[in-house]
Amino acid sequence: MKEITLPAYAKINLHLDVTSRLDNGYHEVSTVMQSVSLCDEVTVGLCEDGGISISCDVDWLPTDSRNLAWRAADLFFERCGFRKGVRIKIVKRIPAAAGLAGGSTDAAAVLLALNALCGYPIDRAELLGLAAKLGADLPFCVAGGVKYADGFGEKLHAFPKIPHCYLVIAVGREGVSTPWAYKMLDERYGGFEDDRYLPRSLSGLRLAVELGDIAELSKNIYNIFESVIEPERAEVTHIKRELLESGAVGAMMSGSGPSVFGMFESESDARRAAESLREKGISAFAAEPVYPDTEYCDFEKEI
Repeated sequence: MKEITLPAYAKINLHLDVTSRLDNGYHEVSTVMQSVSLCDEVTVGLCEDGGISISCDVDWLPTDSRNLAWRAADLFFERCGFRKGVRIKIVKRIPAAAGLAGGSTDAAAVLLALNALCGYPIDRAELLGLAAKLGADLPFCVAGGVKYADGFGEKLHAFPKIPHCYLVIAVGREGVSTPWAYKMLDERYGGFEDDRYLPRSLSGLRLAVELGDIAELSKNIYNIFESVIEPERAEVTHIKRELLESGAVGAMMSGSGPSVFGMFESESDARRAAESLREKGISAFAAEPVYPDTEYCDFEKEI
């Protein structure tokens, strides 16, 4: 059986804002996403007969059509017009429902692996389009690195690499429902239909990146969801404070939470901070920004 094993990298949001709310209730966003070294391991193998099967080292992950990785394989073969048996093995390291794209990145790894195993029947642009059918952040998980995204988060644009830093990613024990988080935003900002909220400019973040200044970068990270989640989830504020007291130059929630990341200039400080949080019963991981070798996006200009 031919098989490929790929890392499925988690993502954090360095910038996350809402620009509008459509009549159908969906929100358009402005976001800068960054791949990080915290990753799952996804092995995909082809066989001549059989359907799609998934195995995993944790028992809470569904292994049928509820799993986004299963749906990615099914969609890939539907597009290609042929079907083979697929065996998918997932080793989970990314916490679930934490704003880190754990399910999306596994599905993206399946698309990448199947495309390679089948001799690249789908070009890079179409692979991203296929990914977008599965979820708004899936195109980014296919592309990886650092990208600016708008629309629902599926429209990718180039963004300069951030200066190297060390990260601690910590996950609060009380989960956050993304639909509930958006509902809270709508209530606070009038459904984004008036002037109660103006989207945050990216100019400060971009300038800090171009200067290569981590301290300045950390002053310009932004997540609109913090305004409604922190009052409801005290642990988010607690984790941010712990990270800053441990030497982080900046700390912020990723996605709609409850994950929080801290940015460190020192690797040793980052590792000590992660260990300190774990000793207090909080899941925490030391990580770094990563840029996968294979680039799946072409862009005419940077945003």
